Amino acid sequence: MPRLIRQFALLLVTGLLLQGCSGVRLGYGNADSLARWWIDQYLDLAPEQDALARERLARLHAWHRNSQLPDYVALLRQGKQLVAGQPTAADALALGEGIIRRGRSLAEQATPDVADFLPTVTPEQIERMARRLAEKNADYAREAHLADGEEGQRKARYKRLLERAEYWFDDFSDGQKAALRQLVDSQSSGSRFWYEERLRRQRDWLDLMRRVLREPAPRERIMQWLRDYAAGFDMPADPARLAQAQALRHASAEVAVAIQAMTTPAQQAHARHKLDELIRDFTLLSQ
Repeated sequence: MPRLIRQFALLLVTGLLLQGCSGVRLGYGNADSLARWWIDQYLDLAPEQDALARERLARLHAWHRNSQLPDYVALLRQGKQLVAGQPTAADALALGEGIIRRGRSLAEQATPDVADFLPTVTPEQIERMARRLAEKNADYAREAHLADGEEGQRKARYKRLLERAEYWFDDFSDGQKAALRQLVDSQSSGSRFWYEERLRRQRDWLDLMRRVLREPAPRERIMQWLRDYAAGFDMPADPARLAQAQALRHASAEVAVAIQAMTTPAQQAHARHKLDELIRDFTLLSQ
C-alpha cells in the first residue's frame, strides 16, 4: 500500500525533521499509532482491520528502528556537510534522491503486509478514501493558490520556502527575503504540474485497490501490482512529463543551493546545530 506507507515514511522521516528534536522523539515513538490513525481517517477501519494494521505497523516500526535509523544518521551527516560547504545543484539532488530511496525501501518492506491488507478493503471504504482524497486535494489547491494563476502560485511557493529556510537557518533579513523572492519569481512555480502528478498517483492507487476487489489474486500477484505502482510513484512514465518533472526538480535544487549560499556563517551554524541535535536523537532512538 505505497500511498499509505509513503505517509508512514513521511511520519518517520520528513515530517519529523520539521518538528524539532523533542518532536522527533515523541513522534517517532508513536509513529505506528499515528500511521494507524491516519489510515483509519481514510478507511474507517473495521475491528479486524484495525487489529491487522496495529500488528503489521508495530512490526514495520520495529524493523525501521533497528535497521534504518543508523542509515538516516548518515543522511543527516551528508546534509550537515552540504550546509557547511559550497554545494552544487547535483549535491542537493543527490540528497533528495537519498530521501526518496529510503522511502522506497520502507515501501518495499511493507509490501507483503499491504498485500495481506488490501483484500480486506470494501468498496465503501475505497469510496470513502476517494472522498477524503478529494477533500485534501481541495485544501492543497487552496494553499498552493492554484486558482490565482502563476503569480499567486509563486507567492505561495515563496511563503513555503521562506518558512523552511527560516526553520533551518533562523530569521532572514529583508535583503535575504528579497533575494529569495527574486529567485522564486525567476522560475516556474511548478505547482500545477505537481498537483496533476498528485492526482495521477491517487487515481492509480484507487484503481489498484479496485482491481484487487475485481480480480481476486494470489498474494504474490498483488505484491507485484504494488511494486509496479511504486515504480511509477515518484516520476511520470510519459517522456514529456518525465522531462518536465526532472527540470522542475533541478530548478528546486538550484534554489536550495542559492538559499544556502545567501546565508551568513551564524545562520549556517544554526542549521548545523539543528542537524547535530537530530543526529543525536536518531542515534539514541536507534539504540
